[in-house]
Amino acid sequence: MSQSEPTSVRTLLVSDVHLGCKHARTEEFLSFFQRYRPRTLYLVGDFLDAWKINSGWHWTRQCDQVIHHLMSLIDGGTEVFYTPGNHDAFLRQSVFRSMLPTGFPAIRIADQFIFETSGGWRFLVTHGDLFDFFETKAQWISKGSSSFYDGCLSLNRWFQSRFLHADRNPYGACAVVKGRVKRGVKFISGYENRIMRHAADHRCDGVICGHIHTPAIKQSESVWYCNTGDWVENCSGLVERLDGSFQLVSRYDQAIDLQLPPKMASLGIDATARRDNGMAAYPSRPATADPFIDAEPGGQASASSGEHQASKVCARSVA
Repeated sequence: MSQSEPTSVRTLLVSDVHLGCKHARTEEFLSFFQRYRPRTLYLVGDFLDAWKINSGWHWTRQCDQVIHHLMSLIDGGTEVFYTPGNHDAFLRQSVFRSMLPTGFPAIRIADQFIFETSGGWRFLVTHGDLFDFFETKAQWISKGSSSFYDGCLSLNRWFQSRFLHADRNPYGACAVVKGRVKRGVKFISGYENRIMRHAADHRCDGVICGHIHTPAIKQSESVWYCNTGDWVENCSGLVERLDGSFQLVSRYDQAIDLQLPPKMASLGIDATARRDNGMAAYPSRPATADPFIDAEPGGQASASSGEHQASKVCARSVA
């Protein structure tokens, strides 16, 4: 447990923690998790790794500590939004959600949420697997490559423990290789373009996602793309500080800062009053159909309907 007082932040967004996978960097994540006291927490998919339940399940004391800290945040008033990914897709089904332990009902679960920053910028938050061609149309390829990659991670860690400095990323080589593979996947499936277009269709200024284990902040045609990264190779997460600035924090790479100017001032609207009243920044409208997210592949549910409003933060699930 960290001895220093945690830093209060407005929002914390993390994805791809993969609790239950032996390659998850659970100890590093726990240290990061305990460093902040967020008003709002987004678990952007693959927080749990249900793919490992039947083979290779690896639940440690640190995993328990992560769950206990999550429950303590909820008890302390942190609002938690969970958008499942391909490795914890069972949470998209209400029958499984009803079996979760006490405390989890306080976590709002949907395939996607609209998150409004303190400056009035709207971001669509979703894991991203529903925009991955291989996940929606050929998941057997994804699962096969995942098993192969687990072997590569084990080999990489063995090599690093014997021949490289202890402070080096134990999965650094795999991160480089996987990054190149994921660039190919993005090219084939149009992942980034599709997910940014989907965000724009929902009148959002950008998207915050995970899935491909590649932390990034960039802008294309006025739409922001933010990927929180992962807690296997990169150990990264996205933080919105109390002053409204964003920082993509990584254990191994230099942090990326993002300062978005307030949008509300130009509209002549009191942003603080709108957030305190739980009002949306824009009137909601029907979602534009997307063949990937509406297809419900492999029995996965599409995004939940209805709205989830958070005090101080406008966040709602979208269809």
